Amino acid sequence: MGLSKRRKALITLATLIGTFLAALDSTVVGTAMPTVIGELGGLPLYPWVFASYLLAATVTGPVFGKLSDTYGRKPIYLAGIFLFLLGSVLAGTSQSMTALILFRTLQGLGAGAVQPVAITIVGDIFELEARARIQGLFGAVWGLSAVVGPAAGGLITDLISWRWVFYVNLPFGIIAAVLLAATLSETFERRERSVDYLGTALLTGGLVAVLLALLGAGGEPGFSAGALALFFGGAGALLLFVLVERRAVDPIVPLDLFRERIIAVSSVGNLAMGGVLLGVSVYVPLFVQGSLGGTALTAGAVVASLSIGWPVGSFVGGRMLLRTGYRTTLLLGSALIACGSALCVPMDGETSLAYVVLAVVLIGLGLGFSSTSYLVSVQNAVPWHRRGIATSSVVFFRTVGGSLGVAVMGSLLNASLGERYRAAAERASGDDAALGRLLSDPNALLQPAVRSRIPDAAYTQLAGALAAALSPAFWVLLVCGLSALAVATLFPGGSAKELVSREAEHG
Repeated sequence: MGLSKRRKALITLATLIGTFLAALDSTVVGTAMPTVIGELGGLPLYPWVFASYLLAATVTGPVFGKLSDTYGRKPIYLAGIFLFLLGSVLAGTSQSMTALILFRTLQGLGAGAVQPVAITIVGDIFELEARARIQGLFGAVWGLSAVVGPAAGGLITDLISWRWVFYVNLPFGIIAAVLLAATLSETFERRERSVDYLGTALLTGGLVAVLLALLGAGGEPGFSAGALALFFGGAGALLLFVLVERRAVDPIVPLDLFRERIIAVSSVGNLAMGGVLLGVSVYVPLFVQGSLGGTALTAGAVVASLSIGWPVGSFVGGRMLLRTGYRTTLLLGSALIACGSALCVPMDGETSLAYVVLAVVLIGLGLGFSSTSYLVSVQNAVPWHRRGIATSSVVFFRTVGGSLGVAVMGSLLNASLGERYRAAAERASGDDAALGRLLSDPNALLQPAVRSRIPDAAYTQLAGALAAALSPAFWVLLVCGLSALAVATLFPGGSAKELVSREAEHG
């Protein structure tokens, strides 16, 4: 694109604001959710508030990526912002967990366009060296929003209402939409493509079935017959999806992309990273507020520490990969992710906040190094007309990893919490019937006003039960972190310039 430096700067600003929008949503909502659960109830539905959003973003990401390759980035990006903001407004009006999950799904539909298309736009307008620097800037802006988001989310939740954590998306979304609409002009050859309805249906149905099976298993310490049927049915649909995509004229996810080693490794690596990222964002706030007795603001401050490492990793990684290559940068980032995940495993009711912050900072630093390397390498491995779907595929696997990770962790939490909490509540209440009624609902741990009425000795037992129930989830986090490190070792060596596709440089 023959754009002036001023217009490039404005377009970049618009896409950075869009990234800020998506990051605010994940960090603000994550720290507010324990309070939301305390008010609306439904702790077993806790993972679905995140999984529904991620599922919608996961399934639509490749679709929007392909549409942006066909009709241009601008209209798809603007449509995504509209859907995201509509979902945000409706989520803020939710009167039940069911309604909140539904409107989070609508938000996810918009996010499926906003995040990958924003990253793709930057890949279009800059060359290799600039792409590396700008992707590092994207990580830094995500980090900045992660500082503002959790703190703002905690303050808004404690001082005003959790509903306003959704409304704060509005000004940022409007600014990003207006700015991009005014600055980005695209000229390219439109390519008419058939819509892969069958592939889309199989992918959607398969992922939904698998997630439902994993979340549904949380009620008991094992899979019911119904959950097993859903799981294998979903797995069968995903297998059929692969077979259909091999024969489709214009597949939603072109399988030949994964013949390129860079894209194949990047996809699997992002699958593992997604599990770590969402596991930390969803379950660390629950641990801090429920097991350590923190408020929404405290939980937000801990998750905000992710931003201390993320921008540093992004900035340094964006420059490091130009000198040392992608593989070295990835190995460093993945090792940090694995170390931070390992620190989460032994956390219990006696863990200090400083320890939790250290673990999250290390994970953020590793994600900054790794995500920048993966995105830049993929965008440089394909020509323009495939850059949208290639970038979306990387984001797709990250959101799949996040969805599956949250589902598995939620299943383990639900299976373990019920019996542990009941036993702890019975021991703590003894013959005190009034106290027994107060302690009967685990949501009490997430409501500061109710929690203040619980005797210290009783609270210690209940908080310990929640911490023990969260332990299996943190083991899953470690598995994801170690998997990310193992996958990084498979990335091809060589300098960044040696791994650039000729077609990518000539469009």
